[in-house]
Amino acid sequence: MTKGDSSMVTREDIEIIQNHLDERYVLQSDCNDTQLKVNSKLANDDKRIEILIQQQRINNWLTLAIASGIIALVIKVFLGG
Repeated sequence: MTKGDSSMVTREDIEIIQNHLDERYVLQSDCNDTQLKVNSKLANDDKRIEILIQQQRINNWLTLAIASGIIALVIKVFLGG
């Protein structure tokens, strides 16, 4: 290959390819940072969901207790007068 051969890759060609790849792909370090941010947000969501589940359990027990009392009163009215 001679110096004037058009099949040689120039620095400009490498820069064009690198810019194209930078637009299309993410560096691994950037990907890791993004993944850590997403994971921390998901961990916070898990904690909030667990709190909501606990509150829902309490509400279910209270509803069951109230409904049981009402059913007991209705049975007493019809049967026990």
